Amino acid sequence: MPGRISIGDPAPNFDLTSTEGCILMLRDEVVRTAVVLYFFTDPESPQVERDLRALSAARDRLARKRAKVLAVAPVQKVEELQALQKKLDLSFPLLRDDRGFLAVYGIESPDAERPVAPALVVVDRRQKVLWVANPVASTADALPEVEKALGDLPSPTAGYPKKVINRLIDRWVN
Repeated sequence: MPGRISIGDPAPNFDLTSTEGCILMLRDEVVRTAVVLYFFTDPESPQVERDLRALSAARDRLARKRAKVLAVAPVQKVEELQALQKKLDLSFPLLRDDRGFLAVYGIESPDAERPVAPALVVVDRRQKVLWVANPVASTADALPEVEKALGDLPSPTAGYPKKVINRLIDRWVN
């Protein structure tokens, strides 16, 4: 049984079915942007609804800090997540965890009958855990800390040689 992940640990990769009708892989997402992962098990929970709404409301602020939101739940069918996404009018994809990636991230219930408290994990562009709250009491209260952690990230092009940047700008302008 894997242990809980900590800041600085490599984030385990996953490939999960999305409510957008495709397979999303963490390693493909983090090359472009940092990823804020919200893990939950009970889609009917009032806390989960509040947290998902808070993440949806913060989506634009997180995008300005070059971060994308993904929510992961071990539900039976993608249609359940699509219904939740529509009900809450969410602007980010929900992912169906049908292979137990919650456990790989150290998010599991001591009692299989009880839902697991939600968790929030921020993964940077090198696929390292940047920030983690497992469990998260309130996503709305945790978002300022998440935004602060994201604010310390360098630009995605910070490590590029100057001639590469100039070539990209030249292509864009011309």
